[in-house]
Amino acid sequence: MNLHLATTAAAIAVTAACGFDPAGAPVPLVDRLADRAQLAVTTASDLDATAVASGHALAIAPTITGGQIVVRTTADGYLLVEDLTLPLADVTLPAGMIAERPVRFTDLVLRLGTQLAVALPDELPADALVGTGQADLILDWSLVDADGDHVPLGLRKAPRTRFAVAVTADAAGALRADLAAHIDGTAMIITATAALRDVSLAVVGAEAIAAPGD
Repeated sequence: MNLHLATTAAAIAVTAACGFDPAGAPVPLVDRLADRAQLAVTTASDLDATAVASGHALAIAPTITGGQIVVRTTADGYLLVEDLTLPLADVTLPAGMIAERPVRFTDLVLRLGTQLAVALPDELPADALVGTGQADLILDWSLVDADGDHVPLGLRKAPRTRFAVAVTADAAGALRADLAAHIDGTAMIITATAALRDVSLAVVGAEAIAAPGD
């Protein structure tokens, strides 16, 4: 197990579960999540990377504009992240980096290409599920051409990306999911002369709990 990701998983679990002290005995998360749970991605999520092209390097941090996380547990001891979908704000590369004019990429969506499976230990706390797993990370994107039209580009993939995952519940029983990944070096080949490197992703998903009477 990657020590950095293991430490990250433990840290985000402690942070997310802080203050969990519900009245009465809660339903263990491993049982509660036998039914699929969908969580909305929050503004606490962020993405950082370096775009490299033709000898130029540019730090980029496209805003994660929404998205969802879908999680469930299995009878054979796994926590599955069935879906992670992250729409991103447009990214513009300056003139001279990959073309004579500035180039804008749009319709950006980062998502899982495969399910993310986390093996759970035999002994589980009632309020936290924590571990690491691997899944392909896919980028959907388009180019805005000189006429303003959106030109879909081929999918890009970061295969077998390792994630730290923690799913917890707060005092009201609301679920929270934290996913973190870091890819050192080249993450995705964009063209023969361009790539995304040193990608860091931190995603927070939250479940809203309706107020009494809603």
